[in-house]
Amino acid sequence: MIINRFRFYFGLVCLLGFSPLFAQVVNVEQTRLSSDSNSWTGKIDATLQYQNFNEVLTNATGRMTMQYKSRKYFVLGLGELGYSGNASVEYVNNLMLHLRYGYRMNRFSRMEVFHQVQRNPLIGINRRMLHGLGPRFRVYADSLIRLHWGTVAMHETELAMPLSTGQAGILQLDWRSSTYLNLQLHRGPLEFSGTLYYQPLFRAISDYRISGQYSLSVAVSKRLSFNQEFTHYFDSDPPSPLAYRFMTYTMGLGYTF
Repeated sequence: MIINRFRFYFGLVCLLGFSPLFAQVVNVEQTRLSSDSNSWTGKIDATLQYQNFNEVLTNATGRMTMQYKSRKYFVLGLGELGYSGNASVEYVNNLMLHLRYGYRMNRFSRMEVFHQVQRNPLIGINRRMLHGLGPRFRVYADSLIRLHWGTVAMHETELAMPLSTGQAGILQLDWRSSTYLNLQLHRGPLEFSGTLYYQPLFRAISDYRISGQYSLSVAVSKRLSFNQEFTHYFDSDPPSPLAYRFMTYTMGLGYTF
């Protein structure tokens, strides 16, 4: 039964293909691993597509998550990369690393601090570094539904790609707010998680980002899952005027260890 389900999902993935991820949207809520044990857990998600029509096109994405959770402490390490292109043109080429530490204050709240670095030259980001601190609250939780709300203040250092050869990239330092709402549903083999973010600058509220990420996972076996993910993103003042909004859809297989 499991083998038949695996063949079905794998064939479906090969038929429909994969869409590359854009790592400037980092939805940490989607990467938290459900675990009630006081130990390390991890997960690897990867996709690879090779096409050869009139030209060769390669799409690849990868994500690795490591997490430690105890009664009082929480540590999360995350790495993501995405690539899409051929011998002459790159359509996507990004990298992101994220480290987060949390301390449980009571049964409903936790204080978290994080550090993050990103790179995506194709949308104008040469380097973006974020450092933030803020609380995360459990609004509601039962055996089926979990609802969390959080807000952080983060310092952003962004070096934009130069607009033309010979010019220097623009370096910008700012403080930005990030408020999010996360909903998680888990019933049988189905698991859904969706998060909506709102991130304005403190000094100019008209400069803001809105993003969302929604994922659906279907368990194929105890450790293997079939995953689908939808992401949307809007930046009112992006580093590149050609990349102020986008939407992506991805699908692939995940392995939990």
